[in-house]
Amino acid sequence: MTYEELEPKKVFSYFKQLSAIPRGSGNERAAAEFVRDTALSLGHEAEIDGANNVLIRAKATPGYEDKAPVLLQGHLDMVCEANRGTKHDFLKDPIELVLDGEILRANGTTLGADDGVSEATALAILASDDVPHPALECLFTTDEENGMTGMREFDPSKLTARRLINIDSAGEGEATVSCAGGVRSHILFAGEKTPPDGGSSVLHIEVAGLAGGHSGEDIHLGRKNAIAETARILWAGSKASPLRIVSFAGGNRDNAIPRECSAVVAVRDPGAFRAAADEEIRKIAAECVPEDGNFRAEIESAEAGPAFGCERSLDLLTLLRNLPNGVHGMSKAVPGLVETSSNLAVVREEEDGIKIVVSSRSSVESRLDDMQNRVECAAHPAGAQVSHAGRYPGWDPMSDSPLQRLYRETWKDCFGTEAKIVGIHAGLECGLLKSRIPDMDIISIGPDIRNLHSPDETLNVGSLSRLYRLVCEMLRRMA
Repeated sequence: MTYEELEPKKVFSYFKQLSAIPRGSGNERAAAEFVRDTALSLGHEAEIDGANNVLIRAKATPGYEDKAPVLLQGHLDMVCEANRGTKHDFLKDPIELVLDGEILRANGTTLGADDGVSEATALAILASDDVPHPALECLFTTDEENGMTGMREFDPSKLTARRLINIDSAGEGEATVSCAGGVRSHILFAGEKTPPDGGSSVLHIEVAGLAGGHSGEDIHLGRKNAIAETARILWAGSKASPLRIVSFAGGNRDNAIPRECSAVVAVRDPGAFRAAADEEIRKIAAECVPEDGNFRAEIESAEAGPAFGCERSLDLLTLLRNLPNGVHGMSKAVPGLVETSSNLAVVREEEDGIKIVVSSRSSVESRLDDMQNRVECAAHPAGAQVSHAGRYPGWDPMSDSPLQRLYRETWKDCFGTEAKIVGIHAGLECGLLKSRIPDMDIISIGPDIRNLHSPDETLNVGSLSRLYRLVCEMLRRMA
């Protein structure tokens, strides 16, 4: 089967058109114009606000004008990640789609099914003349992957609907009805660099081949964090030979577990350093889960450059080793669900020092406060500055709401199995919107998407077909 033969054709056609438009977080204007212009060409009302959010209004189909309106919602932006060696300019190049049987992926990059499926599904419904529905409002926001900026700036008074189907989940046959809140912590580590000693050897350490993944949904899977493992290797090496850090950089996104990291260090005794570092690398490899089976850590000679002093270098390693990372608590209410976690997400060097980003999540507000405090406690001994940004609330579920019941009944009638009602340890815009419109009845659904926020992202095309059928039938029953 070719891509053009996939059904429903309208859904996959709109997804392909959207995939041709670069739409990383902060670069969604062209995608917003495509969605708006498509809706206008179909005869609906559509507008773009100051944050590039798109709001579409479609009239009820004949005979259903007196029914309560429904909101379909998702986000325009996608996470931009590429495999090492893949040449792709996310500001210019289209996503290259690869269909392998029932699985759709991209050629060496993230696919963007998170959350291009929301626009594709809604536009296909808006373009159809055989889907009865109440009045529809379709909201597509920007910068969701980088702090939900678009939803923060959206004016909720523009909405009349009090029933929301969010299409930004990734588990077929599951409706998400709660999510974690989150916050980003920004740490600035500063210090003077001087040229390395003449007797030092300069080495480059690179960690790569890790699976990475979504920093919320995959945090419990035991996958290694490239930044944390690089700091671990350097710390082991520092116990065998004094070192000075020339550079340290890893990670790209606060919502993705880092897959790669590199550092350059000047060491007094390269033989002793390599022996200790190699031993630590062997330990890490033995600990890796199967998904991290391609883990590698390589040490090679490098060119000299200005470096932090020995003491300040150890301050940086101590900071990186002490920053919270991983799972810190499980839900008391939902078995198997992570309650609190953090992700040591990004380290990069800028003019004023080394910038570090830690992304924390929790479904308990007091635990989120505590995670902020733990970051500050780790930064204080190193004399690093800390600020917190982009905090968003969690989403507490309604118990057996009308929309949940409709979802379960429709799923069973369509597919003959029992649907699940779940909570997730990830951020959804539902929580932010719910905090502003408390009486909104919300579920979040989606197709089978795997390995979100990584170049291994895949979409099961059959599950997207079933999602479209499900949403259409729910709208028909609402009418």
